Amino acid sequence: MPALELNELQRDALREVGNIGAGHAATALSQMLNRTVRISEPSIEILKFGELATRFGDDAEVAAVHMAVLGDAPGQMLVLFDRAQAVGFVETFITRLVGDIQVFDSIADSTLKEIGNIIAGAYLTALMSLTGTNLLPSIPTLSSGTARSTFGALFGIPAEQEVFLIETGFLEGGPATSGQFLLIPDAGSLQPLFSAFGLE
Repeated sequence: MPALELNELQRDALREVGNIGAGHAATALSQMLNRTVRISEPSIEILKFGELATRFGDDAEVAAVHMAVLGDAPGQMLVLFDRAQAVGFVETFITRLVGDIQVFDSIADSTLKEIGNIIAGAYLTALMSLTGTNLLPSIPTLSSGTARSTFGALFGIPAEQEVFLIETGFLEGGPATSGQFLLIPDAGSLQPLFSAFGLE
């Protein structure tokens, strides 16, 4: 079953969520770093949960910050990084020798969780502001592995469940780092967001 076909007005509304959320995330990361973090224009997609592993590459090594979402549109959300990019991103936040860094040790784990928490919180704030819904994230957890194993660990989600995906590039004095925000609603709970954007 194909992903939803969005008209231009609907895409504009979703882009606005992406733009506002990415702007909030860049501001928070800039404050954390005490230097400017720039962002690229976000890309917006709605696709099926069963398509995600293929979308990111089944065997691609990723780092995923995962949170449950409570409130008006309950579900799950992930902030996903390419694993190699995650190493570079963490090096931006913690001052250590390149040869000494282990991206999934306790310090890097905490840093990645905080980065993911900032990005997810920024997009949730944008969604709440523009849709009038109330969304609350759980404490983040971090996992690493292939895209296939990452999405396979999210039990009970139908393959046909629609997923809201925003992809944004972050640039801080080095190569751009791409981060993907995924909102995976419980069955039927995306309706309040669809209604707000005229996607009924």
